[in-house]
Amino acid sequence: MSEARGPVPAGWSACPTERAPRPTAWPALFAFAVTLFAWGLVSSFVVSLIGGVLLLYSLLYWIGEIVHDAK
Repeated sequence: MSEARGPVPAGWSACPTERAPRPTAWPALFAFAVTLFAWGLVSSFVVSLIGGVLLLYSLLYWIGEIVHDAK
């Protein structure tokens, strides 16, 4: 029980503390890739291709980092 939260009423239990994931840039790159991919659908196949490659790259590394943090 943490004293910062105050006393826990009778019959209740204290919330377990959880570790927050570390900050990462992969979600920002993923969002940029989605934007680039969508912009490429309107403008050029090459832009869409670059966005798609970045999208897959950032998604794979983001998932890999989540799996690594879970261990």
